[in-house]
Amino acid sequence: MSSLASKRATIKELDTDYMEQRQQELMRQAKRRRGLYRRLTFIGIVFAVLAVFCSVTLFSQQADIKEKQAEHEQALVEQESLLEEEQRLLQEIDNYQNDEFIKEIARRDYFLTLPGETRINVSKQSGD
Repeated sequence: MSSLASKRATIKELDTDYMEQRQQELMRQAKRRRGLYRRLTFIGIVFAVLAVFCSVTLFSQQADIKEKQAEHEQALVEQESLLEEEQRLLQEIDNYQNDEFIKEIARRDYFLTLPGETRINVSKQSGD
């Protein structure tokens, strides 16, 4: 065993072309690795900025959509009330084209009577 230990102590490293090439190859790999880390970091930052931009845009568009939906619902309610009013007005137009309706309005609002009719006003008394 002592001879083996003495042989190891006497072995020295040789400066050969192979060793220099191997050292240069290791240095190139280290440079590539550093460059790769830099590129990946840059790409990660770019993707993070894009993700934040897309998120902000998405949330603002969702808020706009909710606002437009609320406006749409309000417009539908208003449309429904306008359609009801339109039906009421059309009914009034039909009524005012009817002679019997006009006679009834004249009797009720203007106290008019037909020839031969007598109008008797009965007043309602409050109290007892």
